[in-house]
Order: sequence, then structure tokens, then C-alpha cells
Amino acid sequence: MKGDRIYGHTFVGIRDGWRGLVQDDVFDLPRHDVRGLSKQGGTILGTSRTSPFAHGGTERVKQVMANHGMDALIAIGGEGTLTVARMLHDEGINVVGVPKTIDNDLSATDVTFGFDTAVAIATESIDRLRTTGESHHRCMVVEVMGRHVGWIALHAGLASGAHAILVPEVHVGMDQIASWMTSTHDRGRAPVVVVSEGFVPEGEGEAVSLRGLDALAAHGLGASAITWHWRSNRARRWRPDPPLWVTCSAAACPPHTIGCWQPALAPQPLTPSAAASGASWSTSSAWRSAP
Repeated sequence: MKGDRIYGHTFVGIRDGWRGLVQDDVFDLPRHDVRGLSKQGGTILGTSRTSPFAHGGTERVKQVMANHGMDALIAIGGEGTLTVARMLHDEGINVVGVPKTIDNDLSATDVTFGFDTAVAIATESIDRLRTTGESHHRCMVVEVMGRHVGWIALHAGLASGAHAILVPEVHVGMDQIASWMTSTHDRGRAPVVVVSEGFVPEGEGEAVSLRGLDALAAHGLGASAITWHWRSNRARRWRPDPPLWVTCSAAACPPHTIGCWQPALAPQPLTPSAAASGASWSTSSAWRSAP
């Protein structure tokens, strides 16, 4: 096998994670190709949501490794990647696991690679959004990654002084969230809510974000539906004055909800009764008067 030898070993790269392993998409990875990567984010190898156990399993992995003279795998990733790595190890394959995930949701390590960077970037983003919210007297909702744990939301929310931090480990009701936001607004502040993608509102059976299921049924990135609570002005027409945003599922809006919004969709005109009944999405941008 061609390639540089580092500490007595020759390294190869596997494109797109487990997909590349089962499809034999393997190439030489000399030292020259990895120079300067310490300051670069992401991965030059690529990634995927493929499970090798759905594509030949352990026998296929052993076959590809034998074809290239590989005596061990170095699995760099998070919950899904290292779950597969452990399963392969249980089947007798030599695996070295490197805990690299921004969620910081792995055991046997204090802090995973990528977490500090994620918190720093999220905190800076929240600080910028807070400036916008104060300028326009709006409530700002920031969704961060965190399917099963709320580390990013907790650390970034505390660092940026968020008024509400919603994490998967703690269930909070919609009425409570709305009360926090109203109280904050009444003090003359622009409320800021930081929510993990896996947050489950009290009384709900599952998280709002359900997109991106991988082969191991782990939740991936997904845009949350967001419920808008409206105030009435003197003309008895409903408008966002101020808009109070809390996460909510489209089919389970609370009775006092006037309208729902989802990224990439225009606002849907809903009466409170229609929202409570789980009316279907609409792409209409016209809002009707309140009854």
C-alpha cells in the first residue's frame, strides 16, 4: 500500500464515514494531505448517516478492511458514529473511538471535541440577535443543536443572558414560557429564548424537530415549528405586538394560539379554534381579523 508511514503505520482515508467503508471507498491518506487541518472545521473525508449493519454488517466491514490490509479503524464522531464503533468492537473489530461532537453527549469523557467552538459561535450569534431584538422590541428565539442533551443551549444561553433556556432534560409548559416572555417584555426588555432541538414541551409526547432520521433512528437536524402568540390592538385586529415565540407542534397548538409559522412557509391564518383543532398548513400570507 502506498502512503506515508507515521509512527510505523500507514493510514488510509474512508470517504463519507460508514458509507465509504461498506462501499469500499478507501484511498491513501499521506501526511501531506492532512497538514494544517488543526485550524479547519468539518471533515475532509465527508460524512453520512449510513449504518454498516444495514449494508452487509460485520462481515462486509471485515472484508473491506482485509482488502486494504487495515488492522484497525479510527472512528471520529459522536453518538451515532461511536455507537456503531462499539457494536463493531463487540464483533471483534479493532476500533479506536475519538469523541468529536458539538453536542457533548458522550460518556467516558469530560468535554468532546467541537463543543467549546459550538458554544462560542452560538453565544456570539445570540448576542447579535439580542441587539436586533432590542432595536425592534421583538422576542428572539434561537434553536441550537442538542437532540438528547441541552449542553449547548445551557452554556450559550447562560453566557448570553437569555431569558429562557429550554433543554430536553427539563419539560416546561407553553403557558409558563409565554408567562416568562410576557414578564420580560413588561420590564421593557426584548425576550431571548434559547432552545435545544430536542426540547419536548410539557404535555407533548415528542420533540418538535423530527426531520433527518438516520439508519439508527437518531434524530437529525430539523426546523422547529414555532407558535406565535398575538396581542390585539385597539382596532381588534391581531398583529405581532410584540410577537412572543415558543416552540410548538403544528397539530397541537394550545387553545389560545392565533397562528403558527414554520421556516420556508408563509404565515397561516388561524383562528384560536382552528389552531386548537390542528388545522392544516397554509401558504397564505393574509392574516384575518380575530373573531
